[in-house]
Amino acid sequence: MEINGVTFRDYACASANMAAGMPTEKICEILGIELPVWEDTKNQWNGKMAELSHDDMKFFGEVFMNPKQGKFANAEGGAEGPEVALAKYPKWSDHIKMERHFAIAQDVGIDIDFQKEYGISITQFSQLGMHWGGRIQKAMQEDPNSGKIQKLMKKQGRLTEKWEAHFNEMYQDQSANLSDDIDF
Repeated sequence: MEINGVTFRDYACASANMAAGMPTEKICEILGIELPVWEDTKNQWNGKMAELSHDDMKFFGEVFMNPKQGKFANAEGGAEGPEVALAKYPKWSDHIKMERHFAIAQDVGIDIDFQKEYGISITQFSQLGMHWGGRIQKAMQEDPNSGKIQKLMKKQGRLTEKWEAHFNEMYQDQSANLSDDIDF
């Protein structure tokens, strides 16, 4: 199925590259359409998401880990592959730290700037999460009763607690309560 000549897979790759910072003009150039056609295409595909197959929806989620596919495989701008983020942060513990930072900051109403804090984009952070989540899932499928899995889960728990405590302390004077400044 196509909408305005754009397949779902091309739409998914365009969306992932756009989320990674590729300018809309570049998206249109790669797809060979004008901006009003892109806007219409995007709106129509968004309206059809509930009708898509499980495989299509799986692809839509996965393409954000590696948007350099299809017509966007060799496009400049937008996202790089996950190997770039993994080169900067090759350890699982790095991702746990970032994930806790992101979660605790959001709890108090702060959107952290991954580029400023860690030198990576939000897309690259997501790529790290997909990478490590996939590795853990694979290990659990291969040998769900191994002591290795229990050790991994304990390590994850310890690291999560460590970074939660750190970021809770860091943001202890912040508040997400919007009514704090209202006097009754």
